[in-house]
Amino acid sequence: MTGVRWGLAGLVLLASVAVTQFQQQQQQQQTNQIDAKTVEGWSQKFGAELWVSLSQATRRESIQGQYDNMPQLSVAEVDGFEMVRTMAAEVQIMMQHKIDAIKRIMELAENIALDHKYDKERGSRLAEGRYVYVNAKKLNVLPDGDSGGNGEFDRYLSQYRDPSSEYYAPGYSRLMLNPDPHFSGIPVNTSRSSVHVPTNVFDGEPKVINAIDWSKKLDDIFRDNYERDPSLSWQYFGSSTGFLRQYPAIKWLTYEDDPDMYDARMRDWYIKSAASAKDIVILLDTSGSMTGLRKEIAKHVVINIMETLGEDDFLTVLTFSDETRPLVDCFTDADGEPELVQATTENIAEFTEAVNNIETEEIANFTSALVTGFNLLERYKTGQARTSGTGCNQAIMLVTDGVPYKFETIFQEHNEPSTPVRMFTYLIGREISDLEAAKWIACHNKGYFTHVTTLAEVKEQVLKYIPVMARPLVLMREQHPVRWTGVYADIEVPNDRMLWVIGLAKPMTRGQLREELEAQDREGTFKGYKLMTTVSIPVYNKKNHTVRIAELLGVAGTDVPIAQIEKLIPPYKLGVNGYSFAVNNNGYILYHPDLRPMFQEILKPNYNSVDLAEVELVYNPRSDEPRYNDSNLFMMRKEMVDQKDGVQRMTVKVHMDDMKRVTIREQDYFYHNISNTPFTLGIVFPSKYGKYRVVGGLEVNDPGNRQPNQKVSDFLEKDGKWKIHPDWVYCEYNYGGTRDRLFDKPEDMMHHFLMRLDDENKSFNWGQSRVRPLPKCQGNGVYTPDCQKSRGIPTAGKDSHFCDKELVQALILDAMITKVFEDKTSSADSARPGIDTFFAMMPRSQLFQLFGINLSFVATRSGLTRWEEHAPPPDPVYDEEHAFDPENPKEPHFSEVNNEATDEVWYKRAVDYHYNNPESFVFSVPFDIGDKRPTVVTATHAIFKGKGTKKAPAAVVGVQIDYEHFRNKFMNITNKQGGTLSCDSSKVECYVIDNNGFVVISEDPLNTGKFFGEIDGTVLNSLVQNQVFKKIKVYDYQAICLESAAYGNPASIMMTPFRVMANIFNWILANIAFTIIRFELHHLWNPDWTYAMPQQSQPSLNDPNLVYDGDYYAYDDEYMPAAPVEEPQMPPLQEPEPDVQYEDEAPPTFSEKDNQLMQEYYQKEGGPIPILDMTYINKTQPKPCDKEVELYELNEEALKKEGRPLQGILRNCHTSNCVRQFTVSMIPNTNLILVAADTTCPCYSNRISVEPTKVDYGPSNETMYCEKLKTNLYRKKPHQCIKYHPQEEEISLCGSGCSFKMCPVVLIILYLTTYLYQ
Repeated sequence: MTGVRWGLAGLVLLASVAVTQFQQQQQQQQTNQIDAKTVEGWSQKFGAELWVSLSQATRRESIQGQYDNMPQLSVAEVDGFEMVRTMAAEVQIMMQHKIDAIKRIMELAENIALDHKYDKERGSRLAEGRYVYVNAKKLNVLPDGDSGGNGEFDRYLSQYRDPSSEYYAPGYSRLMLNPDPHFSGIPVNTSRSSVHVPTNVFDGEPKVINAIDWSKKLDDIFRDNYERDPSLSWQYFGSSTGFLRQYPAIKWLTYEDDPDMYDARMRDWYIKSAASAKDIVILLDTSGSMTGLRKEIAKHVVINIMETLGEDDFLTVLTFSDETRPLVDCFTDADGEPELVQATTENIAEFTEAVNNIETEEIANFTSALVTGFNLLERYKTGQARTSGTGCNQAIMLVTDGVPYKFETIFQEHNEPSTPVRMFTYLIGREISDLEAAKWIACHNKGYFTHVTTLAEVKEQVLKYIPVMARPLVLMREQHPVRWTGVYADIEVPNDRMLWVIGLAKPMTRGQLREELEAQDREGTFKGYKLMTTVSIPVYNKKNHTVRIAELLGVAGTDVPIAQIEKLIPPYKLGVNGYSFAVNNNGYILYHPDLRPMFQEILKPNYNSVDLAEVELVYNPRSDEPRYNDSNLFMMRKEMVDQKDGVQRMTVKVHMDDMKRVTIREQDYFYHNISNTPFTLGIVFPSKYGKYRVVGGLEVNDPGNRQPNQKVSDFLEKDGKWKIHPDWVYCEYNYGGTRDRLFDKPEDMMHHFLMRLDDENKSFNWGQSRVRPLPKCQGNGVYTPDCQKSRGIPTAGKDSHFCDKELVQALILDAMITKVFEDKTSSADSARPGIDTFFAMMPRSQLFQLFGINLSFVATRSGLTRWEEHAPPPDPVYDEEHAFDPENPKEPHFSEVNNEATDEVWYKRAVDYHYNNPESFVFSVPFDIGDKRPTVVTATHAIFKGKGTKKAPAAVVGVQIDYEHFRNKFMNITNKQGGTLSCDSSKVECYVIDNNGFVVISEDPLNTGKFFGEIDGTVLNSLVQNQVFKKIKVYDYQAICLESAAYGNPASIMMTPFRVMANIFNWILANIAFTIIRFELHHLWNPDWTYAMPQQSQPSLNDPNLVYDGDYYAYDDEYMPAAPVEEPQMPPLQEPEPDVQYEDEAPPTFSEKDNQLMQEYYQKEGGPIPILDMTYINKTQPKPCDKEVELYELNEEALKKEGRPLQGILRNCHTSNCVRQFTVSMIPNTNLILVAADTTCPCYSNRISVEPTKVDYGPSNETMYCEKLKTNLYRKKPHQCIKYHPQEEEISLCGSGCSFKMCPVVLIILYLTTYLYQ
């Protein structure tokens, strides 16, 4: 039996082996459908034909030869550290000029205020029309119902007319305003300044109008500063009374349905100069009595206090009833104790969201709250937390509806005898009669007491704490600390950093928004935001008074556009893929190529608090965790924050093309401090090629460099097929506002200077240096930052200009080399015998048609881009009605969107790929092009000069190929050389994929431009496992997530009817406040009233009503355009004072350039901003978040090692147990691979996306998210802290109660007025 069993087992085994062999034979027959050699042959032929044809089309060999043999050119090694040191010194000199300018404003302001004779009747004369100033809101205003006719200037309302004129209007004035490119195209008048008065400030109040009067003498120093420094931007003086005097004069745009909320005293530049850095603890009473209106007022008080804080300040908010708790649970230490956090926009957004959700209950325990606040501040002054915080001013803000006792024992124990902590008490509610305890607490602790009775007065009452914090500074008298802000956008809404619809003048229906977007697209008016920093200095009242006071007159400042800093760091000196950046004392980016401040054309709420560690993404193959602490990066960051000099080398992840492509690059960092500022400058070079540069140019004054009678301008003919980098400074006039210096495009300006070079020859003056040297101080002749320089500074001159000689001469030489692009045939000098010679002698038009090439181009190191094209031009459209089709917008010409040379992605990719394969073209197609036709394939090749490791990129040549021609050429090759195997076969699917995994060619045209993982993720995973592709995780720490807005169950309102009453009450309050502003009723009884109720047109980041609904970013309400705002008319009275003069001259005819600049101005100063369509189904709310994405990069070495095509088999990918074969082959001389996959086995395919997703920190990583919010990275405290002066004890002014006694009556009247108006 045993033998029989063994025999049966043997038979079974033999049968199973036979079945297995049969299945393997069947599978082998299936897998033999794709022959690897055939696929490799396709790749070889396709790559060879592309290399030959594109080399001829781009004149690659001719241009390469000229760069190799040009005697004026050489490859030089650059010293990165010496370069950054020199650049930092130039930036420091430029910034010192700005500091000197505001010091001169400060000196003059203090002197004229000292000599000013106070006139308490000046406000009455203003009201009667016997005194006038340049009110920016009442400047160049057209009368209501203006019907046109003569020029606008002749129709503007003005007090300087005959009283019988229909255009006579007291308080109004007119000035000639001309668009000036130096001021972003805004119409300005450089002979005087204009005054902006906030809505909540009454300009007739004697103190305000007297300050306006004496400050008009600042116009002299404004003009003088601008004459001495043509790079100077806006200059201004922000008064402590609320108005802003700004030079040059501009018209302040206003809208009836969008109240003007600008108040200079809420701006970061004002706050920083008005007082030293602050540690603030806000104690918010949430006891049961804080309900209804009191609760709303208290919330607005807290929010407005936070709005006055900047990134140098620290704060926390504690709520107290029976217990004292942190408002935000995250802002606590490991022991659960409250912490101070930096007053960044993101942190304040967290506080704001939490304060809007507070609940009131129980009885207020003031003892617990005060002790907790004092203990917290004590920890940051002397305890373990002393290394955090500001280490400067400390204050407690008590927000409550009543203080029962003085709590003298607590203050004796915690705040005597030196009173290190100031107490500010905000008593909420009109019915309160006992103010004594709250006032005592403030007055005995160097603080200020305010009684806030209405929402409308919140801002003005909150602002009263700032002059108190400034007292020690003012009492110093001679010390004027200079402050610098972080980066901010020029048209950011000034008083609410959480607003998202910035510049959107009014709510719009979907239809109106679509029309607005289409109009913006046609006109192309939105040019983006202008980023800048501001330097400011405090201005003191130095008058001696019988009673001790410490009055801050205001703050003087000037803007420094980031572009002005970048001008001093020429990109051509940094080389391709090199860049510069700067950080401040908090480690925040001042500018950086990866700073992305906008989301859907709207400023992100945290755009000005992006840390260096969030933009330099260090590559560590051992760790892919978010916010990984790399030691090299954080060491460099610490040294830059401490303003030390140094060098560092790091390997980083560099993303491109809207975070769809990535490469790993080793980079060298060099950094140096910018003296007398909180900034440190850094520059970055790629380690492989960054330290070498192609240097040299054409010496224009040497006739031997040109043919006889040849002009420099001949190399770049006017209106020729060439562009220069629009952001680089080749030549420019220092004062470009005159009409003969307004150029439609940079090429016109460049050609203008080339003509001057021809005409003036050796006498041509290259102009002053980028930065004028600092003047010598009087006396010792040595410059120091504190010396007085009011005299002896030379003016630049109205006709002065600057030309970068090195860059211009390099441009001219590059133009001479690339002028070959104008030849009608290719050069045969360097062509090899055979087909190359045939192509070289062929007319260019036939060559382009043969290869399907629409356009060829070259871009050079000097920012020059040339092109030649032979595609037929599109038919002109004369029908204006159909000139713009929103569904099919006209494709811009290549030169309009590819004019930035070394900054273009195709330029950078070609240079990077040169080190993978120096004899290759880099190909790409538009992403997700699908069935949109026609489209093009872009191919580029880098031209290097030099040999071995000592070489540098000089230019990039490229073509744009008609996609259908490109695809058909590939398909024809596979059909002719594959025998029975073809990419047209239904049994084989072929994909040509670029080095980042995007499909360039596919049998299905809908796959064009898609990520390969979305089409066949299974094959992509196999390529990753075989190391053909490398997976790289990239984090986006500047992302915005559209989270679902929580609206709750609709039935919940029925369960809580009080919510209905609360909504009605809030609606009444909003309309009352809006009526106050619209009719300026607050001026009737209290000039200190301010508008504080947010309107629907200004949603905050945390407003649940701000949603993305359907396809558009808009409100559901229908909106009817309102009439233009009508300024109050004053009766005609006497003539104005004789010492005020205006320019009533006839207006010149505006040019087309003026109209364009003015249109840009209207766009910038509050006009609607184009917002991209949103296609989210659910209602969502935008919030800052972190995102992650896995991107892919080709690893060519894996294919080269094999020396043959990679063959793969996918098993167990389908229930039928079939196997799927695929073959991968490198296409030579390209960045492309060919994937041929069997389609007879219907394998299930994974879908792999390259769309970023939110980082879900989850409970386990919540600590990491909190640490990110608390910003516990290393920072340097401000170097100057002035928080004490002994004479402050003599100041008795510490606040008073509200003088408004008729709140109930007036509120009823206002409500009825609003109801009747609507």
